[in-house]
Order: sequence, then structure tokens, then C-alpha cells
Amino acid sequence: MLGGREFEFRKKPTFPKILAKEFLLVDLVNDLDHLAEDREQVLARVKECALQGNRSALIRAAKEYGMVRTRKFFNGLVADTHTN
Repeated sequence: MLGGREFEFRKKPTFPKILAKEFLLVDLVNDLDHLAEDREQVLARVKECALQGNRSALIRAAKEYGMVRTRKFFNGLVADTHTN
């Protein structure tokens, strides 16, 4: 409890030493269900950011740190850009 509100803190089992943009995007999608923001708007912005960055680094980050749903999201995103 802090200031009359209850907070829950969780330690991630793995965490990179350097917080790269790709890791932060993966972590955001991992925690999407815990955000107050509109899910579809967040995913649209993540997609924009992901397509502007290093796709191979993003796939590596998703593989190493992403939950199954997160890995599927980024793998599908990268696959879609290769077919277009």
C-alpha cells in the first residue's frame, strides 16, 4: 500500500542490461492487458514503431523476452512486411 493505493511489483526473470527500443516494444506488448490505454491504438503505434526499426533485432527480442502472444504478434508483423 502506498498513498492509500495497492501496487503490485513483479521482478522479471530476465532483463537486458541495455534497454533497447526493441525490448521496450516487446515488453509493452507483453503487458498490454495491464494498461489503461486502448489496446488497438497501442498496437497500431507499436506496429508503426516496429516497422521503422531493426526488424531482426525486434524478432530476437520477441524470441528472448516475449510471451507466446507477443512473439506471434511480432512474427506476423514482420511476415506481413515481407509479403507486401
